[in-house]
Amino acid sequence: MTPWCQKLSILPVLVAVATIAPRGNRSLRAQFIQPFGLTSQFDLDDTVQLDEADSSVLAQLERFKAHVADRQWDEAVETLRQVMEASEGKLMGVTQRRYVSLHDYVHLQLAGLPDEALKLYRGRVDPVARQWYEEGVARRDRKLFDNVLREAFASSFGDDALMALGEMAIERGDCPSARWYWERIVPAELPAEAPRTWPGYPDTDLDLAAVRARLVLASIMEGSLARAGDELTQFTRLHGDAKGRFGGRETNYAEALGALLAESAAWPKPEPSTDWPTFAGNLSRNGAAANLIDVGKVAWRTAWNTAADADAGTLNCHPLLVGDLVLVNDRLEIMAFRADSGRPAWGEVPAVFRAELEGVIPFSVPSSALGTPQFTMTAVDGKLYARMGTAVTSSPQRRLDGYRPGYLVCLDLTAEGRLMWKITPEEGWAMEGSPIADGANVYAGMRRSDVRPQAHVACFDAQTGRRRWRRFICGAETPGRGVYFESTHNLLTLQGETLYYNTNLGAVAGLSVADGRVRWISLYPRALRGDASKPAPHWQRQLNPCLCDGDTLLVAPADSPRIFAFDAATGQMLWQTGDQLQDAIHLLGTTDEHLIAGGGKLYWIGLKGAGRGRIEHVWPDGPERPGFGRGLLSGDRVLWPTREKIYVFDARSARPTKTFDLLPRGVGGGNLVVSGGGLLIATGSELIAVSPHGGKREGGDWGLGEWGLGVQDLGLTSSGNPPPDMLPSRIPSFLRPQPLTPNAACDRNQSSMGPRPVRGEPGAHATDMRARRADVHTQRPQPPTPNP
Repeated sequence: MTPWCQKLSILPVLVAVATIAPRGNRSLRAQFIQPFGLTSQFDLDDTVQLDEADSSVLAQLERFKAHVADRQWDEAVETLRQVMEASEGKLMGVTQRRYVSLHDYVHLQLAGLPDEALKLYRGRVDPVARQWYEEGVARRDRKLFDNVLREAFASSFGDDALMALGEMAIERGDCPSARWYWERIVPAELPAEAPRTWPGYPDTDLDLAAVRARLVLASIMEGSLARAGDELTQFTRLHGDAKGRFGGRETNYAEALGALLAESAAWPKPEPSTDWPTFAGNLSRNGAAANLIDVGKVAWRTAWNTAADADAGTLNCHPLLVGDLVLVNDRLEIMAFRADSGRPAWGEVPAVFRAELEGVIPFSVPSSALGTPQFTMTAVDGKLYARMGTAVTSSPQRRLDGYRPGYLVCLDLTAEGRLMWKITPEEGWAMEGSPIADGANVYAGMRRSDVRPQAHVACFDAQTGRRRWRRFICGAETPGRGVYFESTHNLLTLQGETLYYNTNLGAVAGLSVADGRVRWISLYPRALRGDASKPAPHWQRQLNPCLCDGDTLLVAPADSPRIFAFDAATGQMLWQTGDQLQDAIHLLGTTDEHLIAGGGKLYWIGLKGAGRGRIEHVWPDGPERPGFGRGLLSGDRVLWPTREKIYVFDARSARPTKTFDLLPRGVGGGNLVVSGGGLLIATGSELIAVSPHGGKREGGDWGLGEWGLGVQDLGLTSSGNPPPDMLPSRIPSFLRPQPLTPNAACDRNQSSMGPRPVRGEPGAHATDMRARRADVHTQRPQPPTPNP
């Protein structure tokens, strides 16, 4: 039977026996016990519940349109002000399947006003916008610049705030955020009759050559050299003779950027981190492990699943590697081992947290539950975060004796795993999968149980566990239909200043890390019909967070057979695959050209040009589907496990390069993590370390120095961004952005970039940018213990 559905039995039953063929990562044959009066088949309502603006707001917006038609500018501006003040947190659709906050929607309307109305609006908001901006420059305070964008985007200082935030983003190595800020300054080229959906500034008087030069710079610094080359070609056509002060020196932009682009081809590539601190390697869920040297022999092995009701046939353990620690959990315990020997990290036993010792009543997943418990954790800044206890997140009205919801814990790894705090949700709520963190804050998905379960995102203080905010995302029907227990493990993704959440309820969301404000929510077509006893392969996508690839968000929802690509900044759907990828369970990572996904087979899916969303390589090419466990990218290779072997492929060409036989080593397939040039393999019951040294090396961490592997993380940080001090150091001094100064940045006639051009200068954008701004859709429209 599949791991997505075990036995369905919560009421007195009539037994109907059926043989279920093995699927996914289990090889069981089981009985399906159908509850009396119920059917395993489901037919879901396609409604996705959102916190949309109500009828009174819609009526006000209609009045605004009438005022605009009558050229009653004062009344139009005042109506929008009232809408903005009275509808905090509400959403408004900008297309049939894309929603933004009502705040941002109002800014779209303001930015689209004629010059006469815009002048009147600015007369009201410019004084406070100027104060925020000038104080932000003096203090280098991002929050004050954000105030300008949030409350007075279309003011005379909105473009200055965008420029400043972009420069601050690139200084800390956040190239996608920098690009997002700067792109919004450049005028959009859209047909006059097209609806305004692109949140761009209406009429900048900044030097567009300076802005576009920074966009090329962002692409160079993040390593997108092909993109940078295309942008530089267009830049040279538009601004080939443009000069300006860039980093304290008067220079020709095109020549300087061309020299930097040529030089960047020889820059050494950042080495992958030797740590694996969260699911998929980093918080952008697009990690690449250090290079695998060899599988070698078994160095050590240990049982990991301590729960009495554990199912050894299910691959649901996803270990972490942090320094010299291997960390793993089940629903009852968190265990820590030494990576070199497998011995307990501290003391005589590996368990550093036990549910019984913390006064938590163990509660196993009922046999009636849909879904399989999954076990992940996140380690950031010496702290370890995990969801413990039951994995049940949705339950029927009838509760079972002893039921306790799952809970979050934070352990201090610098103090041998001391418990710092524990968060237990209130009645009717459940914690989704393990949290992610950025040092100051911890973010986790939450679910509110109902016939139509609700997805929420919450933020907690990393030191105390106190809840800072919680935001409703959506609600939708699930195959459980409020009748069965459901076990889910939805994970968040973090890149820059935005959280991304694949709800598996028909919606993907982007949220601000600062306050949880919804930046956008996009809907996708769901699979509404099926049989819970024989679910389609895509329902096995239980660990499927969004994957960030620069400014593209890749998502493989459980409730759709397709894989989708969204613009990470706006939520616009860029492309989608066909249904033939429904057995692509794991999104393993990306190369320059491909998304690599694994399941029964291994797929290379195009990311660029005419190949976007198309399968360009697949292995094996026959009917067999031998995949067993989650593989990963290791350097420039892909490691892919089956029950008996690990296959190695060139990540770019998809060419098989090597095969490791596991059975002669007494090992089977499972979920993989690279450790010290060897592998950790998490099976359904064991954690097995295999290394080139076969466990014979004394001490150390399997010889990192001997094998030429860097111990320091010279590549991505746990958030998925380059270290803040790496990127700026690569920029020649004459190209480094100047620090903001009040005099230079606040002068509306002369900026630090040189004289400003006449307003209305034509913009130029690459083809993909025009598509993003036009909101082209490729899918078919379809209707102390804190209090969390």
